[in-house]
Amino acid sequence: MRETGAIISISGKIATIQLSRGSQCEGCNLCSAFGENNMKLEAVNKIGAQVGDLVEVDVEPQQVVKSSMIMFIFPLIMMIGGYFFGVTFIPPHSEGAGIIGSLAALVLAFLLIRLTEGRRNADNLTPAVIVDIAQKKFC
Repeated sequence: MRETGAIISISGKIATIQLSRGSQCEGCNLCSAFGENNMKLEAVNKIGAQVGDLVEVDVEPQQVVKSSMIMFIFPLIMMIGGYFFGVTFIPPHSEGAGIIGSLAALVLAFLLIRLTEGRRNADNLTPAVIVDIAQKKFC
């Protein structure tokens, strides 16, 4: 999967890239919840691109699917599990207890995602790689 974006910083061989909204983003609007066009990606800079260059980045499809599962499916599963936990184990065993359990599980899911982010990045065997410079920065 190819993405295009501008390099905003470089640390060693790793470049941080501000991604452009591609055709796969049409109708999603998820990034607008975090600020307009706030999609960032870290990629291996094997070709020596500089800050400000517009580059093409190759991202493995398996990495995209895995990240999507972690960010979207895991919290949903935790919410459902939290609801049933709340209804079963929190007195008075009502729908309100289920909602409280569901919200607590959702917060726990996002905390777990945040706490394990560094380890997931270190275990990533197929990182994003900069493959081409689409446009050099103008100075």
